[in-house]
Amino acid sequence: MHLGPLLLTALLVLPLAAHAGQAGDLVAAAAAAGRPPECAARSGRAIARGPTVWERARAPELPRYCDLLARGQAQLGGDAEAARASARLADQLLPGHAAPQVLLARAALALGSPEDAARAFERARSVDPRSVEDPQTMHDLARSLARTGKRGEAIAIYRALVPRIDLLGTADQRALVLLEAAHLSMATAGAASVADASARPPGGARGEAAARRDLDEAIAYLREARLRAQTQLARDVTLSLALALDRSGDKAQADAALEGEATALEAARPRGEGARGRAESQSAGAAARERTADDLASAAARLRTVDYLAVPEDRLALEALALERAMTAAAIARWEAYLSGAGGQGPWAPAARARLDALRRGAGGGGHRPARAPQERSAAPRPTTGGAR
Repeated sequence: MHLGPLLLTALLVLPLAAHAGQAGDLVAAAAAAGRPPECAARSGRAIARGPTVWERARAPELPRYCDLLARGQAQLGGDAEAARASARLADQLLPGHAAPQVLLARAALALGSPEDAARAFERARSVDPRSVEDPQTMHDLARSLARTGKRGEAIAIYRALVPRIDLLGTADQRALVLLEAAHLSMATAGAASVADASARPPGGARGEAAARRDLDEAIAYLREARLRAQTQLARDVTLSLALALDRSGDKAQADAALEGEATALEAARPRGEGARGRAESQSAGAAARERTADDLASAAARLRTVDYLAVPEDRLALEALALERAMTAAAIARWEAYLSGAGGQGPWAPAARARLDALRRGAGGGGHRPARAPQERSAAPRPTTGGAR
């Protein structure tokens, strides 16, 4: 039985409470970004008033330090290199504080260096474990852990972050967190399945239960994302949910999730009356099908640019699902590429092979692959050895 979105909060309460004992107030956590404890007193007053006499005597560099941190936070979104420079200057002014390390970590991640980010986050947490409780910082911490192979730690951070996602700035950010958490849980479920296959009872039974739990968790995240307002990641959410449901053995629900992708095609087909009306309808329907095919091809191509996947070869699986309804030959090519690469050696190979066989039977019968239509040729995958990017 799958965990529904209404159970998502209950699912995450215990991990949140157990997360290193850091169950602080959400509003306080949200306010932590860019305002470390050493700057809190100063930021509580009007900036124009300047530092007090006591602040100047105790830490004459504090105003400059706090200004550098605030500037670095503002620079993160547009100039990560400048943010890193601000963090280093702040650390030189007042060494030994966590906040400059947090800013260094976030800048390093933005610059494509998750290893440097992970090290800086570790330094920050060793100074002050609560320095990473802000939701934006938690998101970057989770991403750096996931990208450096520390999936268990990353999942713990995501479980603490998901109940706080409404404190993130945009709907797209919230959807991205749920997508990343879901794919990480799905990858962990796959790893547990592999471990279960090679384990002896009773360890195998525990491995199977863990895989089921992680897959249900992924489905819960994705259902929650789907219930929220539509974002630019809405299609990614639908395809990811279909993938997770299919891997859980619930093909009917997976297909139902994909029906929305076919609805646009059916709705675009006009209805006419009489011979002329039928001819116009057929012409318009062909144009609509071509537009839908182009749209699906573009969606499949866009999936090559996303970075929320925990397992690179899942990109091919998502592309296949995106194309199944209207571009069968291209979908078959994706599933074949998935199975010929790392996906064929993984725990989800049987589910992928079942979808491939169903497409072959429906498209050509007897396992014969149909010729690709012109609009499908542009969506064919490039040759790949690992079935990844």
